Amino acid sequence: MLRHVCTVLLFSTAVIVSPLSAQNSGQAALQNAFVGKQVTLQIDMPGTQQGVDLRVERGDPMDWKQYSGRLKQYGPALRSGDRATVTTLVVKKNMIEFQLDGGGFGTFWDDTSTTVTPYHVEKSSYEKQLERDLNNTSDPQRRRDLQRQLDYERSRREREQRADDRAASIASQLKAQQVAEKRLRGGSRFNLRWSGSVPQDQLTPDAVMKLLDGYVDFGDLQAEKAILEPVAQNTAENATAPAQGAPASPIAQLKRGMQIGEVSQLLGLGRQLSQSTSEEGLKTQIFEYLPNDYRVEVTYVDGVVVRYSISSR
Repeated sequence: MLRHVCTVLLFSTAVIVSPLSAQNSGQAALQNAFVGKQVTLQIDMPGTQQGVDLRVERGDPMDWKQYSGRLKQYGPALRSGDRATVTTLVVKKNMIEFQLDGGGFGTFWDDTSTTVTPYHVEKSSYEKQLERDLNNTSDPQRRRDLQRQLDYERSRREREQRADDRAASIASQLKAQQVAEKRLRGGSRFNLRWSGSVPQDQLTPDAVMKLLDGYVDFGDLQAEKAILEPVAQNTAENATAPAQGAPASPIAQLKRGMQIGEVSQLLGLGRQLSQSTSEEGLKTQIFEYLPNDYRVEVTYVDGVVVRYSISSR
């Protein structure tokens, strides 16, 4: 009986873990294929973490009413024709998040509030004492004096409150401008949605590119693949190719995740084309290498290869 129970538990655990393992494997494959690469947008993208929902099982995946509503509410963070970097890719139970240039403003850590609440000016202890004295005094002259002092104190408090209200209003306007600017710089995302779990055959780079066809131009990724294949073929067919067991050509050994020093050992010293630092402190560098008859452009983030392209000279 105990053996039967253990067998059932082990089988149940395998049933649960297997889809999760496949999902994690699929996510890793998609991240390796896309993260760090640049694509060209074919539609405007709203400046929000809500992004663009594509319900891929429908004839027309786009809910155009929802899409136009988000564009009107948040404005476009990315416009049609813009180049954007795939910054992360997340596979969830029924959705694939394809995040661009940060994934969109409005995530958990982002302050989306545009309202600054004014400070409420309370009655001073002096004003409260005047009110008590006025209620406890019957002498007409004394009441007139107390009322005059109370009116002055109330007027002072109201002036202070109006000044604080104006300051809060100005601060709210400034904060609304800051949020709008952050939305324009925060990127956006595509949410590929299914009614049930994400099919395993959709967790491939080719499948994702097909699902985003018409919304994203993956020209550079396809061009890179077209260039690398003939390079490998020409290397194999070259009559002077190294004997079996000899190391592969330097270009064939290049891959994402390598350190800048490792690339220099493979391709020689490169020429830096540009350098920039993000708000998070990440340093991005683009280098050009010219080994033999090829031009190799490599993008590093904090000294690690995240993207490269190869072309003939």
